[in-house]
Amino acid sequence: MPYPEGVKKWLPALILILMGALYFWTRQRGMSVAEQVAHLPSGDGIFVIADGSVVKKLAGDGNGEEAEYRVFVQKTGFDYRRDLDRLVAVIGEPHSYFVVSGRFDWPKIAAYSGNCVKGVCSMPASQPGKWISLMALGTGAVAIAVSPNQLAVGEMEAARKPLMEYSDVPFLVKGRGRHFARWGLSGEEMVEVKLAGDALELKSGAVTRLLPLAKIFE
Repeated sequence: MPYPEGVKKWLPALILILMGALYFWTRQRGMSVAEQVAHLPSGDGIFVIADGSVVKKLAGDGNGEEAEYRVFVQKTGFDYRRDLDRLVAVIGEPHSYFVVSGRFDWPKIAAYSGNCVKGVCSMPASQPGKWISLMALGTGAVAIAVSPNQLAVGEMEAARKPLMEYSDVPFLVKGRGRHFARWGLSGEEMVEVKLAGDALELKSGAVTRLLPLAKIFE
């Protein structure tokens, strides 16, 4: 059935408007937890899901933040207290991987790193012998790797290992006891961590430990 002349006239403009609206929506909605987790390449470590508000609470008042971080905020415009929506991560040794969603100015972040090749940027980490590598994922997300491999973030788009079970929640931390050695746990039994007021509750079988938030990074 032929379109009326008026519809034929406006149809191309309408299609362009709808395509623009769809593009804007996909750019603004950010990644889901499942989409972020899908970029993590390894399940060997402490698995983390944390909304920005939880990260802010865990970090405390920020009075002890290093001068290096303040310079980073100044030069990139990104402050996790304001701009981070969610992070997912596998934190281990010698590699840790993160996918963070929020509001980023990627050109500024790339310029701050000072070393970018084909979309992968890197810079020395504060830990001797390690590098921080970064890559924009689109839809307001950045992949980050901390590793002896200068370009380890590229592995996040290669082969992946199955991750442990998880759910879409504001805060989830779990991993085997050996990854929590600095907090007095060990072994292969699974540890689950929950927020308990101003502390973290680490539970492994019948063992429960409370870790004050102020002591997490000590």
